[in-house]
Amino acid sequence: MSDSDDSDDLVVVRALLGASNPVADDPLSAVEQRRGESLLAVLLADPSARSPRPGHRRGRVVVRRRRGVLTAAATVLVLAGVLLGFTVVRTHDQATALPLLPEPLLTATTGDHGSAVAALSEAARRQRESAQAGSGPVIYVRTQSYGLDIAVARNRATTTARTTIADLWRDSDGAVHSERYIQQIDRAGADIGGPTPDDDDQFEGRSDSPPPPPEYDPALTPTDPAQISARLKAYALAQGYPVDLWVTSEVLRFLCTGLTSPAQNAALYEVLAQIPTVFDAGPTRDRAGRPGRAVGLVVSDKSSLSLGIEYLIFSDTGAPLTIEQVATPPPPGLHLPDASIIESYVEIITTRRVPTVGATT
Repeated sequence: MSDSDDSDDLVVVRALLGASNPVADDPLSAVEQRRGESLLAVLLADPSARSPRPGHRRGRVVVRRRRGVLTAAATVLVLAGVLLGFTVVRTHDQATALPLLPEPLLTATTGDHGSAVAALSEAARRQRESAQAGSGPVIYVRTQSYGLDIAVARNRATTTARTTIADLWRDSDGAVHSERYIQQIDRAGADIGGPTPDDDDQFEGRSDSPPPPPEYDPALTPTDPAQISARLKAYALAQGYPVDLWVTSEVLRFLCTGLTSPAQNAALYEVLAQIPTVFDAGPTRDRAGRPGRAVGLVVSDKSSLSLGIEYLIFSDTGAPLTIEQVATPPPPGLHLPDASIIESYVEIITTRRVPTVGATT
């Protein structure tokens, strides 16, 4: 994308993401649809578009030709956050002692339980009435994920904030093919004397994974909530884990993948509705600016050094939009400000069925 295209970023990004937005405010025009398809093709171009990153060892690469497109994608994904004072992490050219962290969308730790159960039940009903977009034997998912990582050496620690775009294709045999592109990365903690964490090699590029065991494959999640609940509770009891925390974490992990169908989403929502700590967080907009409803769930017990809350945001059709985990305060050792901190979030940009691995429509 040339510099002259910068003023069209919002139009471009709307074209890129609008077709997969379950709650789009307005329909796409034919021009926007074509522009979006063209941009998506660039994002998924062959690896010859990659070139070494200045100052990095050989083998660490970036997508130079795609940078303008990824910048445009980031524009819409953080638009709502910018309006709320969201500071995007910088690139990793220089360490800084100042926190370069996005603000949590939600920080409520309690709320009405009955309203949350009603909201999840209604979302489940709507999902059971929905059909998965697209057709074909392959599930395609695009997500944006953000998370904190810490590296420790020489009695010093470095906390890194990383934002990544991921494209996943789950083939009919269960194998998963992925393409990941780092959007932003920076050292973000107050203690900047620690080591530089490995960043590119394990988080960027193409990879292929063999089919996991059926019980660990989100795409094979039962559509009966009783089956899901019984299996997760049995495992937690066998391992000595707190049952409700384990069930909550596993259900949200399945939803984060984007590999679950509407019927499976419905069953997972119904399992969450049985968790005693679920509370209503009310209407909100996710980091892509999409309107949704949020519920919160406690994901850490008293043995934890911080209170962990995960927020599930779903659209008016019940489609999962975002899952965000917030720690209050952040765990010690990360050297982060004494405030509510996002430990991770996953934005589900699209999930649909496609004819072949590599296809996006």
